[in-house]
Amino acid sequence: MPDRRFTAVTAALTGLLLLGSAATAHAHGDTIHLTVTGVSAGHPVTKATWEDDGHPVNEKVAGTLTATSADGTSVGPWRFVPVAGEPGTFTTAEALPAGRWTITAQTAFPALGRAESQAEVAPASVAPPPAAPAAATPPAAAPRTESDGGPGVGTPLAIGGATLFVAIGGLATFRVRRRRNRPS
Repeated sequence: MPDRRFTAVTAALTGLLLLGSAATAHAHGDTIHLTVTGVSAGHPVTKATWEDDGHPVNEKVAGTLTATSADGTSVGPWRFVPVAGEPGTFTTAEALPAGRWTITAQTAFPALGRAESQAEVAPASVAPPPAAPAAATPPAAAPRTESDGGPGVGTPLAIGGATLFVAIGGLATFRVRRRRNRPS
């Protein structure tokens, strides 16, 4: 009788640990709505919001941007770079040359998204290539957050999984020793 109760309790606790610590991964939906909002100094700017609720995508995004000019010249794919202080807004490290461009933005993580837009890059708006940075002391590192790959949902989940693994191992060891020491 104690063996059945032990098995039932272990199964129930395992289920609660696995399901209880699951994040609300799809609270915003499963699709990202992308909008190419314009070009700033030759750099395309893209806004990413969740399709279902319109909230900005304020977590790490794996996205690329490609562009094709009116004469068929293609550039990219260029990786998304987050715009500081503007949640859900991304640009690229590379600048588009002057001209009319068809810009395509795509994301693969945390969800799929795609947008296509036309943009005109004026010759005066293209930024010159950046100069080599002067030797200076590096800035102090800011604390990492979930949006930049720091501790987030995955950390508590990993801790819960490790705790579960240790608990099941300890209980199994206890049962084996108890059976060995039981008088026949």
